[in-house]
Amino acid sequence: MKQKLVVLSMDAMVGEDLEYLKTKPNYQKLMAHCAGSKVAQTLYPSITYPAHVSIMTGCPAGKHGIIDNVTFHPGYVGPAEWHLYRNEVKVSTIFDAAKKQGLSTASIYWPVTGNDPNIDYLINEYFFYDPAESATPEKILEGYARFGANEETLKAVRENMDRFPVNYKNRHGKITLDQTFDHFINGCMCSMIRNIKPDLLLAHNCILDTIRHKNGIFNEYVTEALDITDMWLGELIQAMQDAGTYEDTNFVILSDHGQMNFARRLKVNVLLNRGGFLTVAEDGSLKDWKAFSLSNGMSATVHVKEKKDEKAVYDYLNDLLSKGVYGFSKIYTREEVSEKYGLDGDFSFVLETDGFTTFSDGWTEPVLNAVDFSDYRLGKATHGYEPEKGPQPVFVCTGPSFKKDVMVPFCKTIDEAPTLARTFGGEMPEAVGKVIEDILK
Repeated sequence: MKQKLVVLSMDAMVGEDLEYLKTKPNYQKLMAHCAGSKVAQTLYPSITYPAHVSIMTGCPAGKHGIIDNVTFHPGYVGPAEWHLYRNEVKVSTIFDAAKKQGLSTASIYWPVTGNDPNIDYLINEYFFYDPAESATPEKILEGYARFGANEETLKAVRENMDRFPVNYKNRHGKITLDQTFDHFINGCMCSMIRNIKPDLLLAHNCILDTIRHKNGIFNEYVTEALDITDMWLGELIQAMQDAGTYEDTNFVILSDHGQMNFARRLKVNVLLNRGGFLTVAEDGSLKDWKAFSLSNGMSATVHVKEKKDEKAVYDYLNDLLSKGVYGFSKIYTREEVSEKYGLDGDFSFVLETDGFTTFSDGWTEPVLNAVDFSDYRLGKATHGYEPEKGPQPVFVCTGPSFKKDVMVPFCKTIDEAPTLARTFGGEMPEAVGKVIEDILK
C-alpha cells in the first residue's frame, strides 16, 4: 500500500501542551517516537487564516495574498466576512502538488479552500448557523455543497450529523462536545479515513484556540481540552486501523500560532477619528475615511485611502507612539514589514502591540472595549503579534517517512508544506520555506 498523509492542525497548540499530551495514552501510542519541532515559528500577523495558507503553500502572507482573517470593508457592521475560497490564494498549495502526483486529496475545515478543484473531498471551513435558526440537515448539507462538497463527502457529513454543534454559540467557560465543531470534524475525518482512504487529508481543529481566547493561555479548561484531544486521537487511530492504513500513514500534528494574555482592548479607529482621519455621522455610522484600521488581534493594519495623506497619518501615529500609552510599541511601514516578515498588501502601516493591548475595529467612543467573547480579539488572550513572541506553535510527525525521536530546535511554518510534500514525492516550487531534511528518512 502506498503511504498516506494525515495532517491535523490543532489551532493555538503550543510546545508546552505537548508535555502534557505525552502523559496521555493515545498521544503516547501515536506520537511516542515523533520527529519535528516544539518551536515552529509562524508568520506575521500570527493569525489563523494567513497562517494556514502559509502552512499549505510554504509562503509568507505577502506572497500568498491572505494577510488577515476577514475582508477589509471600512464601516461594515454585519457578520465578519472571512476569506473562504481557494481562488483568493495567489500561489500553489500542497493539494496542487499532490494532484500532480496522482493522489486523492481531502480537506476538512482547512481555511481558504472553498471550491478548490484539486481537493477531491472537501468540507470547507464555514461556521454558518445562528443559534436562533433551526438548522436542518438539509441546510447544512446545502451549505457544504455550495463550497465544494461532492456526494461522497456529504455522506461523511451525514454519518456525523449527530455531532453537528447546534449549540456552538452558547459557550460559557468549559466547552462541551455538543458546543464545538471539532467533535463533528473529527467524526468526519474518521469517516473519510474508513470509507474513502484519501492519500492526503488535512483537517483543522479549533478547540484550544477557542478556550484560550475565553479563559487565558494555561488553565484547567485547556487541560480538559487536551484530554478531549487525546480522545479524538484515539478515534483517529481506530479509524486508521479499521481502514488498514495505520502502519502506512504519515501522521502530523501541527499548529498555526500561540496566544498571549492581554489586559485591555483598544479601538485604533477612535484614535484615527480623534486625529481627523475619519468622519462619523450623527447616528454613529462611518461617513467617510482617510485612514482606517483593521485589527489582527495584537497587531493592526492601517489603510490610508490616498497616498498624499500617508505622511500626515504616519506623523500622527508616531506622535501617539511617543506618548507611550496608546497600546502599540512599533509602527512598521509597509516596506519595513515586507522586508522583515514578508507581509505585504493594500495597507500603509502595521501597529504592533505593547504586549498587554489588543485592538478592535470600532470607531466610536470610548476608546477602550469591554470584554467580548464573541470576538476572538477581545476575550482574555489572543494572537496576531510578532511571531517571535509568546508560546510557540508545534510541528510533530510520525510514520514511515519520518525518523524516530529526532526533534530539531527550530523550524518555521513555511517549511512545513515543502517537507510534507516530500513524503509523497511532491514539490512546492513557489514555496519560500525549505524542506526540513533532518527529520526525514
